[in-house]
Amino acid sequence: MNQMNSDKHKRRGGFLIWLAVLLVLTVAVLALPSFHLGSFEVAPADVLTEEEIIAASGLSVGQHLARGLGGSLQHIFQLRYKNAEDTIAAYSPFVKAADVRMKFPGTVAISIEERIEVAYVNIPDGCVLIDKEGYALSIHPKIPDDIPVIEGIRAVSLSLGQPLTVDVASSMQLAVTIMGAIIDADRDERTSVSLMSHVRKIRPAGGSLVYLTVVLPDTGEELIILAERGGDLSEDVLWLRFALEQGVLSGHGKGILDLTGTKKIFRPDS
Repeated sequence: MNQMNSDKHKRRGGFLIWLAVLLVLTVAVLALPSFHLGSFEVAPADVLTEEEIIAASGLSVGQHLARGLGGSLQHIFQLRYKNAEDTIAAYSPFVKAADVRMKFPGTVAISIEERIEVAYVNIPDGCVLIDKEGYALSIHPKIPDDIPVIEGIRAVSLSLGQPLTVDVASSMQLAVTIMGAIIDADRDERTSVSLMSHVRKIRPAGGSLVYLTVVLPDTGEELIILAERGGDLSEDVLWLRFALEQGVLSGHGKGILDLTGTKKIFRPDS
């Protein structure tokens, strides 16, 4: 009996020691400066300032790092703040997504994925700027000169930060596909000429065909390009970019440069 009481006291003593250690660790986690937010590490962004990103996160210097942490199992395991990510993404239509995570000790790192503006679509009172996925980003009273306008489609409903609804969805999708190919071509570092900055109009022509109005950089002439969505689209758009750099498209007069076949053919106006 005495042995049983002794074992019981030992177990109780061990539990009390374990509990005391746990309490000490809890107090340390709550009190130590390294477990409180001391600074932010914000990746540079084009659409928002560092101050705007921090303010949109809802996090503040001095708060405990555990406050707001998580939101899903994935967020907990990755030490991320889901609510802060959601509020940053909702702050501006130009923000596609945000990544907010703990960076011990005492730091929260924030980075955002921005939407890339690629074209304008006409609306009754001006135009709406969209990204390469067709999301509406901002409204303007008139179309600026630096980004192309998509013609031949009409906006049906508009909500900033959401996909633009148009009357001919297939034409919109075709235009978005063409813009995506142009963006990819502009990533090629073998030339400094930006194709996107020289495209003025994009007009779907039915089926998989689309007309591009391109301003030639050496002469300022406008050239109409007929392209086709398909397996060779990326190669055709990249060829067009190099052709602009080399000036081989200038001096042909008015007409259409057809890229839809196996050969590039210029068809002058009759």
